[in-house]
Amino acid sequence: MKIKGSKLRWIYLIGFFLILILPLFNIPPWLSPPAFGKTVIFRIILSLIIFLFLWNFFFSEERKLFSNLYFLRGKSRLTFYLLIALFLIFLLATIFSLDRHFSFWGSPYRAGGFLNFAFYLIFGVLAFLTVHKKDWQKIWNFALIIGVLVSIIAILQQFELFSKILIPYTYRPVSTLGNPIFLAIYLLLLSFLALTFGIQEKSFKKRFFYFSVLALMLYAILITETRATYLGLAVGILYFILFYPRRLFWLKISFFILFVLGILGFYFLKTNPDIFATQNYVLQRIIDRISSISISAGEGRISGWKVSLKAIKERPILGWGPENFSIGFDKYYDPSLPEIVSSFGGGWWDRAHSFIFDISISAGIPALIIYLSIFAALFLGLQKVKKKRPDKESLICHGVQATFLAYLTANFFSFDTFSTYLISFLLIGYSLHLTSLNTTEEALKTTPRDDAPLFKLPYRISKWRGIIIFLLFVGLVWFIYFYNIRPVQINKEINWAGHYSEHTYKGFNKASAKIEKVLPSHSFLDHYLKLQYSDIIAKGIKEEPERKLELAQKIIPILKEAVKIRPYYTRDWIFLASYTNILIEKSRALNPGAIERLKDEANYYLKKAHQLSPKRQEIFSEWIKTDLLTDEYQKAKEKAQQCIDLNPEMAKCWWLKGLAHRYAGEEKEARENIEKAVEKGYDINSKSSLLQLATVYGKMVESSGDLKYYQILSDTYQKLINIEPKNFQYHASLAYIYKMLGDYEKARQEAEIVLKLSPESKENVEEFLRSLR
Repeated sequence: MKIKGSKLRWIYLIGFFLILILPLFNIPPWLSPPAFGKTVIFRIILSLIIFLFLWNFFFSEERKLFSNLYFLRGKSRLTFYLLIALFLIFLLATIFSLDRHFSFWGSPYRAGGFLNFAFYLIFGVLAFLTVHKKDWQKIWNFALIIGVLVSIIAILQQFELFSKILIPYTYRPVSTLGNPIFLAIYLLLLSFLALTFGIQEKSFKKRFFYFSVLALMLYAILITETRATYLGLAVGILYFILFYPRRLFWLKISFFILFVLGILGFYFLKTNPDIFATQNYVLQRIIDRISSISISAGEGRISGWKVSLKAIKERPILGWGPENFSIGFDKYYDPSLPEIVSSFGGGWWDRAHSFIFDISISAGIPALIIYLSIFAALFLGLQKVKKKRPDKESLICHGVQATFLAYLTANFFSFDTFSTYLISFLLIGYSLHLTSLNTTEEALKTTPRDDAPLFKLPYRISKWRGIIIFLLFVGLVWFIYFYNIRPVQINKEINWAGHYSEHTYKGFNKASAKIEKVLPSHSFLDHYLKLQYSDIIAKGIKEEPERKLELAQKIIPILKEAVKIRPYYTRDWIFLASYTNILIEKSRALNPGAIERLKDEANYYLKKAHQLSPKRQEIFSEWIKTDLLTDEYQKAKEKAQQCIDLNPEMAKCWWLKGLAHRYAGEEKEARENIEKAVEKGYDINSKSSLLQLATVYGKMVESSGDLKYYQILSDTYQKLINIEPKNFQYHASLAYIYKMLGDYEKARQEAEIVLKLSPESKENVEEFLRSLR
C-alpha cells in the first residue's frame, strides 16, 4: 500500500495538530497527574506517526519525503548529530543508572524518564523531516491558538469564573498544566513567535490577531508570578530589541534606557513598598514578586545547587541516571544549609530547579555540554541565515533566537515538563528547517541518487520489508496497550482512590477498596501505586486510629515490595520504619515477645535510610521513636543530640530529646529541651505531641504508680478531647483516669459520652460502670 505525498503530508499535519492540543488537556481521573496523561497520549500519537514514517520509508518511491536529511549541511548537520549524541548519552546514562527501571520510565508526577525524553527528541526530528515549508505557519498558528485557550483558562481561574468546572486559583493560576511555573515557561516559548509573526505581517487583521495573542499570553505569564520567567522574558526582549536585524539605532538606545529605568524603578518600589500598597491586590503581588528578584530570594535554590555540585563530583561522566536526582541529592543533603528544608517539598527534592544541575546529575557533564551545544549550533545557524537572507526569514530566525535565550534563562531556575518539552523540541525541529532553507529548497528540485546510503537500505531488505512492517505493527499494538492504555486504566483507579480519600468523609474504606483492586496488576506504575496506597493508609490511620495496628500490618508487606523496586529511594525505608514503630507500640500490650524482632527490623530499615541520606533529620526523628518505644533512652538521647547537631533550628529534635529525658525520669533536662522546642516553634499542644505525652505519662504511671501522673494525663486527654470531641477513645481513656483518681462521677460522665459516640461499645461501658459501684 502506498500513500501519495499530498495525503501523507496531511496525515502528518493532523498528527502534529493532535499533539499540540495536549497542553490543553487535564481531565481527571484518566489524565491526571496532568503531565502523565498528556505524555501517554503523546506517545500513542507519535508512535503511530513513527510507524507511518517507517512504512513510507520502506514502501514509498517518493524520495523527496526523506531528502531533508540527505541535504543537511553545516550547522544543521552538526545539530542533527548532536541530537543523536544527546539520545545516545541519555541511553548510556540509563543503562548505567543506579535505578535503571525508574530512569527508563520515570514517575507519573513528572512524566520524565528516558523513554519520554527519547520521544521528545524523535518528535523534533520528525517535525523537521515531515512538515513542509508552507505548513510550518499552520503548525505555529495552531500552537498559538492552544496557547490562547490555556491562557484564558488561567485568567478564568484567577477571577474564579466557572468555578464548578475550573478549580479557582486566585493566587498563581496553573491553567491545565498543573503548576504556575510550567504554565509561564510554556507561554514564554510561544510569546516571541507571536511577536515576530505580528511584526512581519502586513495585513491589519493578522497583525491584530498576533498582537492580541501576545497580550493575552503576557498577562497570563504575569499572573503566574514566576520570577524565573520574568527574567527569561526580560533577557529575551533585551536581545530581541538590541540585536534586531534592522538598523533602528535610536529605538534601541531608547529601549535600553527605558529598560535600565525599569530596573531602577522596581528597585525603588522594593525599598518603598508603601507606594504600591494601595494598588490592586494582583498588581501588588506582581510588583512584589518582580521587586523581590535577588540572590537572597533564591537561597533555597542555591543551597540545593551546593548539594547538587557534590553529587555531580561523585558521578561526573554519566551521572546518577535520568530521574535519579533524588539519590545523589539525598546522599549529600545538608539540613544546615539556608532555606533548604523550607524549599520545595520540605527538603525532599526530585529536581534541582535548574536545567544545568538536572542534566548534569541525570546524565553527566558531557550530556550538559551536548545539550548546550545544540542550542549554540542552532543559534549560530540562525545567525547565518539572518545574514544571508535579509527577508522575513531573518526576522523569524531572530525571534527564535530570542525564544531560546529566554527559555534557557528561565530554565536556569526551573525545569521542563511535558508542555515545555513539546514546544522546545518543536522549536528545535523548526530551527533545523530554517537553517537548512537553502539546501532543502535544492532538495525539493533534486532527487538524490538511489545509491545514496540513506536510500540503499529499503532496496537491500526489500524482500523482508513486509515481515519487518508486520513485526513493527505487532510491536506498536503491544506498546500502545501494555505501556500506555493499561497504565492509564490503573492510574484512573489510583486517582479515584485518592479522590475518595481526600474529598469523602471517612472515605478510607472506599479508597482502599479501589486501590486494592489494581494492586495485583503489574506495570511500570508499580512503585507509584504502592506509594499512593501508603498515603491512603496514612490517611486511614488518621480517620480511624483504632485500626492503626491492622492498617500498619496491611501496608508493611506492600512497602517491602516497594523497596525492592526502588532500593535507593530513602523515603520508602523511612515509611517502613514508621509503620514498624506502630507495630512495636501496639505489641507492648498484645505481643511483648515480638518487640525484639520488630526492633531489629525497624533499626535495619533506618540504617538503610541513613546509608542513603546520612544527614536526614527525619531519619533520626523516626529512630528516636524506635529507641523510646523499646526503652533505649540513652540511645534516644544520643540520636536526638545528633539530630540537633545537624541543624539546631529543627524544633522536633529538641522535642524528642525532651521526651527521651522525660522517659528517663530526668525532669529538669526534659523541661529545658521542651522549652527549647517551643522557642524554635514546636507546637506542644498539637494532637501528635499530646499523644506522645500521654504515652510518656502512661508509662510513668505503670512504672511508679504515682497518682500525680494520672492528674497530668487527665489534663492531656482533656486537651485531646478539645481537638477531637467525637473521638470516643479519648473519652474512654479519660473515664479510666478519673476512676483511678477516685472521681467516679466524672468517670461515669465520660463513660456515658463513650456510649453515645460508640454504641457498639455498650457491653464494655456497662462493665466499666459496674466497676464504679
